[in-house]
Amino acid sequence: MYDSSNNPTIIIDRSGPGMAEANSKIGNLKSDISELEIKIEALYRVMVDQGIDPKIFEAKIEEIVNERAGKIRIPEDSKNCPKCGRVVRKNGNAPQLGKCMYCGTNVPFYPSFLTKEELANSEQPGQ
Repeated sequence: MYDSSNNPTIIIDRSGPGMAEANSKIGNLKSDISELEIKIEALYRVMVDQGIDPKIFEAKIEEIVNERAGKIRIPEDSKNCPKCGRVVRKNGNAPQLGKCMYCGTNVPFYPSFLTKEELANSEQPGQ
């Protein structure tokens, strides 16, 4: 389809079954989030009613956020092949796997909850 200036335009059909399914899934997610919000608020109120200082709750939230920020690691774009030591890049068709173009070894690029330092220490021989 073309607009009045004879430029091609993209038409998005928002009435198809795919859009209805997406809207249904979004509605389900909103419902799940609302339910979790109510449960969390109830837990918080029970804790406060039982005499737990809200500052302890806030400190625990901060602790968990800091733990996750330090441990969640996004895989690097490349790493050394464990067999020949050459650099291997992630495969665009299989983002969790790379293949060494020199020796053919499959190299995993799985996400990890370990920090870079923990991973480096665990890969050293003799530990």
